[in-house]
Order: sequence, then structure tokens, then C-alpha cells
Amino acid sequence: MPGKRARRHFSQLSEFGRGLIIGMKTAGRSTRRVAGQVDRSECAVRNCWQQWTREGTHARKTGSGATRKTTRREDRRIMRPALVDPTVTRSTIRADVGVAILPQTISRYLAEANLKSKRPFRALPLTPEHRQLRLQWCQARSM
Repeated sequence: MPGKRARRHFSQLSEFGRGLIIGMKTAGRSTRRVAGQVDRSECAVRNCWQQWTREGTHARKTGSGATRKTTRREDRRIMRPALVDPTVTRSTIRADVGVAILPQTISRYLAEANLKSKRPFRALPLTPEHRQLRLQWCQARSM
């Protein structure tokens, strides 16, 4: 259809875009005209305007999802042992913090802080040359 615009992928309206929509609608422009100027769908413009008239605000609503079980201070107490000793276990951190949270939650919090778990080596990684030298050393002292 020649009059149809190509649909854009979904993206949130910025604070500036929301303010622009409200300003144009307050000035008396139509929803269709505003949508064309800000390059958004008429539905997005209508929803933004309805929120403004109903609530008196254009701020985005907070996202859905579970609330955090720990405070910022407890989050820092979770991070501290992982920074001091990278080989510390999740159960040790959980016991130190004293908050009833799952070990998976601790892992997720550490991942948010860009901290990865590091396990100590069970054995040193040896190159083939190291293996050969160790074998010679053992054979020389076997008798």
C-alpha cells in the first residue's frame, strides 16, 4: 500500500519524545499529525496523551517483575567477599551476609556486578614439554 509507513521495531519513548508529544497535543495538533512528526504510531501518541490527562505525568511506569530481596547494603556485603577472595563459595557468602536468599540469587547479584566465580586449579595445566621433563625427573629417581 503506497500510503502505509514501514513499521519500526518496538522501542521505548524517550523523556524528550514524551514531552514533545504532550507539547504538540497541548498546542492543539491532531494525534495523526503528532504521530507523523515524532515518527511513532498513533496508538503510542494516544497512550502517552491519555496518561498525561489521566495522571498528570508523562514518566514511564516502573517495570514489572519481582522486587529485590536485599537492600543495597546487603548487596555490597555480598560483593565484598567475592572481591577479596574470588574462590569463595556461594554458601559461604550466604552465611556471612546472614540473609535468607538462594545461592542462585547470590550468583545473579555477582553476575550483575560483573564478578565471575573462579575455582582453584585441581592441578596445574602442563604443556607437553613440562610433561616430558616431569617424566624424565621421575624416571631418574624411580630406583
